[in-house]
Amino acid sequence: MEEHVAIVGAGVVGLACASYLQMRGHPVTLIDPRPPGEYCSFGNAGCFSRSSFVPLGLPGMWKKVPAWLLDPAGPLHIPMRYVPRIAPWLWQFQRASAMPRVEAIAGALHGLLAVTLDKWRPLAARAGVPELIVQHGYAFAYESEKAFNGDALGRDIRRRHGVVLEVLSGPAIREFEPTLSRRVTHLVRLPEQGHCPNPLRLSRALAARLREGDATFVTANATGFDVADGKVVRVLTNADPIAVDVVVIAAGVHSNALSKQLGADVPLETERGYHVTLTAPSIAPHVPIASAEDKYFATPMEEGLRIAGTVELAGLDAPPDFARADALLEKAQRLLPGLRGASVSRWMGHRPSLPDSMPVIGRALRASNAWLAFGHGHVGLTGAAPTGEIIADLISGRTPFLDIRPFSAERFRRAAVPFNESGATALARTRPKSHSRPRELP
Repeated sequence: MEEHVAIVGAGVVGLACASYLQMRGHPVTLIDPRPPGEYCSFGNAGCFSRSSFVPLGLPGMWKKVPAWLLDPAGPLHIPMRYVPRIAPWLWQFQRASAMPRVEAIAGALHGLLAVTLDKWRPLAARAGVPELIVQHGYAFAYESEKAFNGDALGRDIRRRHGVVLEVLSGPAIREFEPTLSRRVTHLVRLPEQGHCPNPLRLSRALAARLREGDATFVTANATGFDVADGKVVRVLTNADPIAVDVVVIAAGVHSNALSKQLGADVPLETERGYHVTLTAPSIAPHVPIASAEDKYFATPMEEGLRIAGTVELAGLDAPPDFARADALLEKAQRLLPGLRGASVSRWMGHRPSLPDSMPVIGRALRASNAWLAFGHGHVGLTGAAPTGEIIADLISGRTPFLDIRPFSAERFRRAAVPFNESGATALARTRPKSHSRPRELP
């Protein structure tokens, strides 16, 4: 009998880990207080972004930050009350934007993300939903020559890693996507990318298939571990403890509260993101379209058109600021003139993000049978299936397709932070009182 594996977290990363482990013959138990896939995995933009290996922090990005912060509807918002707590994370973010680090990060992430569709297709087929893995590409829309030129470094990095890019201008933009405003001066098409038209249905299908294979789902909060002789023997919860042979921490923004008990204390932060979804939209692009200036995606979904994006660094407990969701809709109506919907719902969720834009994947320091798989930030859906296969291979004693050393939690132990870290690590000890579910606009 293969080892019993407990996975803390039933989001898309935890579900992918469980699916690959079950395919390797391991009995699996998933522990989460919420139903599978109904947290950040529900509300994302739905893109399989094979090209999203360029880190968020790039040289010169800080020149744009003041204007973003001064714009109440801008792509980045940090409440003044939160600045002291986020300062250590921002310092590490800035350090990771040096060009040598950018090149190293891009190389590591490219190896993880480039195979996303190859790793997702068998999972979706096994769960009976192959139609949810779509590969029609997506595109970035620019409304000025200045904005287009400002993204030249990112395009150069992608091209050097073999990403196919096609730059359209003039009438060719409307020929490719007639719904776009004539304000759009450049459109960068990436034909090899993909998207999922219903991320929640994908997660639910994975969960249903896991149950068919006798996986157990435990509705509880994991709170800690019993460790004996350097191994986790039980996962402690706010209900009954769970005996395990192996444990995987894939709990999204709540992961560090657990991982640091096993020797991996990392600067995990929540990047709060918003979306609005329009049912029966009056118009919709035929592939996902990203606004390069305003940092959001407009993705055609089964339930309508989803406008998703922005970054808000405000912590886990602050109430949602749905004015940011409303601003997304207003911006999308500028990019897609005439856009309306029969109804509009708003949502806010927590991206689990690390300052170098890379997840943590690997073994915990203080327990030889504990593995870490969290912190995927903006590429959770993209990175979930590749991460799931890596974790399953490591637990099964196989050699994974990727060298995971760049993703080790130990990379943060080598980076001294010249701030009092109590504020930053306190974030990982908190949990939101409630999660923001979709709700109808008045």
